[in-house]
Amino acid sequence: MKKILLATIFLLVISIAISCQSGPEPIAYGEDNCANCMMTISDPKYGSELISDKGKIFKFDSIECLADYSTKVDSKTVRSMWVTDFSAKGNFLNAKDARFLRSDNLRSPMGLNLSAHKNNEELNLVKSEVSGEIYRWNELVKYVKSKWN
Repeated sequence: MKKILLATIFLLVISIAISCQSGPEPIAYGEDNCANCMMTISDPKYGSELISDKGKIFKFDSIECLADYSTKVDSKTVRSMWVTDFSAKGNFLNAKDARFLRSDNLRSPMGLNLSAHKNNEELNLVKSEVSGEIYRWNELVKYVKSKWN
């Protein structure tokens, strides 16, 4: 009986630990689907994630899909949002800390051509090559909303 109780407690602790995911997880490019538009996530320069207050991870094929989705859910249920660092594919940046560039010379999957950068230096380096407009997260959400509504 004690073994069953200990095993049950162990499984409960593991389940709680897994459900309390606090950071992003790798995106399986070519396999995972976008939670907003349902397209297969395919470009490692643009993937993003939203982690709910319960630890559930929602994956997106573009920054614009994450921004759009974030306006459709109660902000109290969002623990964090993550975007792929354009200059370091596979690395995630907290969306609230990232800098964003909209450039017609960078083709993002959903067509608003948004990329995320970890700091002003990286952003300005890319901007010097492709030109474009700079945004912070809240400005970017308003921009996406104006284009998609």
